[in-house]
Order: sequence, then structure tokens, then C-alpha cells
Amino acid sequence: MAETTINAPAAADQTIPFGPQMRTLFNFAPTYRPLNHGSYGTFPKSVFDFKVQRLRDYEARDCIYKRFVYPGLLKESRALVAPLLGAHTNEVVFVPNATSGVNTVLRNIKWEEGDVIIYPQSIYGACLKSIQSVGEVTPVRGVGVEYEYPVEDDEIERLFRERVKEVRGQGKNVRMAVFDTIVSIPGVRVPWERMVAVCRELGILSLIDGAHAIGHIDMTHTGTMVQPDFLVSNCHK
Repeated sequence: MAETTINAPAAADQTIPFGPQMRTLFNFAPTYRPLNHGSYGTFPKSVFDFKVQRLRDYEARDCIYKRFVYPGLLKESRALVAPLLGAHTNEVVFVPNATSGVNTVLRNIKWEEGDVIIYPQSIYGACLKSIQSVGEVTPVRGVGVEYEYPVEDDEIERLFRERVKEVRGQGKNVRMAVFDTIVSIPGVRVPWERMVAVCRELGILSLIDGAHAIGHIDMTHTGTMVQPDFLVSNCHK
């Protein structure tokens, strides 16, 4: 039977400086200039080769790989990601991408009449459509918090609290709030740790869309200090 240990490829040449020279680490076509790596991204050559080898291993002994090898590799992969989030391995679940993770959460909550999801106006479009989609088949409704950048963190919190108070004043139940860690447009860091604390204070579930988080900002305090109810991220940004 094949080994279940992840034998990671050799580390990339650390002497390559940040900038255009890093193209040599990827499989980009010579005529292709990637200006939006955040949307889909691509693998470094070493990761790509490692992925192809795992695929070859699967094709060579598909049933054995699926039943006996893959579970061990999955557990090891989760254990490698967990420290980046300050989380336990059993708290880490892999999903295809951040939007899939948001949908997984939204579609596995039993929403009740009067439930409301609050989100900022800067929410990622696919996540907004997911909230709207869930609202078409369940009683939950989405309510936005309007503000324009540049805006101070204090103002974001103030407007959020006001919105919650307003919605509750209408007799509705603010069940969940969705926030980014980093907004891709206009490219700003959100005070997500602070907003998680506000949600906990107000008795609201927090769902953090951290699509651009891992690799951009320190997330090692997520599980130990911030402790949102749900957080999703990508590893290719």
C-alpha cells in the first residue's frame, strides 16, 4: 500500500526576490501577464508537480487510494493548515473555495420567520447573491449596512450597531452577520476581529468571509482569541 505521509516538494529558491522574477516559480505562458491572481490563482510549479503525482497515485490504485491513503493525507493536510488559523485540526474542513464555504454555512442553518442576515455594502458579490438565494427558499432576509470608503473602523462599528438596533426595533431577529477580512475592492482590511466581538456581545452569529486572509494577514489568533462562529478562506490568494 502507498505511504500516507505527505512528502512535500523541495522549497522554492529563497534567493528569488519578490516581483517579476517570481514568474519563474509558476507555469505562466511567456505572453501572459497575471494582473488578477486573486480571482482564480494558479499553483507554483512545485505544488503543481506534487498535485499531479497524487493524481497518478490515485489512478494507479484508485480503490486502495480512496479508502486507505486519502483519509490519511486529508488529515495531514488539515493539520498543516490548522496552525495558520490557531485552530485544532478537527476544526478545519476543506471546501472548494471560500464562496462554497459561505454557502455551506448559509444552507445548513434552520432559518426561522423573522431571521435577518446583516452584511456590509462591500460584501463580495457572490456572497450577496448567496444570501439572496437562501432567502428565496427560507424565511431569512438580508439587510445591508451602507457606508463608503474611506471610512474609519469606529464608524463601521457604529453603523453596524445602529442597523442591528433598527432591525430589532422592527421585531425581527438579527441571526447572523457576514464580514470580510479584506475587501478586494477597494482593497482594505476590515476590523473583523472587532466585529466578531461586537457580534458576540449582541448575540449574533458571525460568518467571516476571509477569502483573502491566509497569506496576507496574520490569522494565528483566529481560533485562540477571536473565535468567530464560522470563517472561510482560500490558500491561493
